[in-house]
Amino acid sequence: MIRLAEIAEAGHFNKPHGIKGEMSATLDFDLDLDNVKCIIVPAEGIFVPFFIRSWRPKTADTCLLTLDGINSDMKAQEFNNRTFYILRSDIPEDDNDDEPDDEDGFYASDLIGYRIYDRHLGDIGMISSINDATENVLFIISTDKGNDIFIPVADEYIEDIDHDSQKITTDLPSGLVDLNS
Repeated sequence: MIRLAEIAEAGHFNKPHGIKGEMSATLDFDLDLDNVKCIIVPAEGIFVPFFIRSWRPKTADTCLLTLDGINSDMKAQEFNNRTFYILRSDIPEDDNDDEPDDEDGFYASDLIGYRIYDRHLGDIGMISSINDATENVLFIISTDKGNDIFIPVADEYIEDIDHDSQKITTDLPSGLVDLNS
């Protein structure tokens, strides 16, 4: 079983390319896919590995991928706009830092896997993804009940980030969590 601590966000799928299962994908960082054992996609609460059958570059940050078991545009369509991960062991040493770089700080995506504890509501859930499609970046939090909750990534709501215990303490406005129900 693949655990969240063993993987790192690597990019997202765009759309199918052709009818034989090839997909366009955007990479979050410079990555040689020849050195990647598998691409991992969250599905129904678990991380599912897909092995790369072939790939080829398209632009500076996109490529065309074919994964084992995905052999039609209909199957490839299921991956549209989904985030994918790779094993941390597949990240080149220069990019495989567990600690945030003091020079660059850290990104919201570095907090995937952290648990959110609100000072009034207690344990809300775990950050499963980041939505940065709009100007307002959102944590996507998976609750223990299987629901997703969206919370803005905003300094005024975050009281503390404990990297050692992967815990974020927040002070969320009343009713914000209920908006997602």
